[in-house]
Amino acid sequence: MTVNFGSSFENWFASKDNYDKALNGQSVPDFNFMKVDIKTLPAEKKGEAYKIDVLNIAQSRIANYDSNNNGKMELSEYVEEQKAVYQKMFNEQVDMNISGMQDVFNNSFANCDTNKDGSIDDKEMAAVFAYMDASGNDGTMDGKISYNAALGTDWGNKDITDVLSTYKKFIFGE
Repeated sequence: MTVNFGSSFENWFASKDNYDKALNGQSVPDFNFMKVDIKTLPAEKKGEAYKIDVLNIAQSRIANYDSNNNGKMELSEYVEEQKAVYQKMFNEQVDMNISGMQDVFNNSFANCDTNKDGSIDDKEMAAVFAYMDASGNDGTMDGKISYNAALGTDWGNKDITDVLSTYKKFIFGE
């Protein structure tokens, strides 16, 4: 049985209530994608449990927008995903006529496509979630993503391809 964390992450991230709380300096509960509390596992089981659960959320997220059912997210699918989250968060459409808007999506997508094959696969998306996880308030990879880490990740304006590649290699040994 696969648990679909992709939709629940999107709903948590795109919640207007959570966004308003963050803007007003209020606490927003962390998003937890682990099935078990990783801190309770023996050291030898932590890595495998993390790999399974971060891959699960990545696969779920891709499946939500994989219109051609190839198990990957192409640029057009990625843009649709980003536009849907924006719509949920701000209750308005992304204005693609704004100068540079497509460039922001292109740069963001290029950052996530660490192997530069023109699509984001489940391991690349898992690296994105691991990066947000480690960027959180506690700075640990424990399966808990802080709202500020998810909101504050500047995918479209800085090159983090090498960082994501490092996370991917650390988790999957590739």
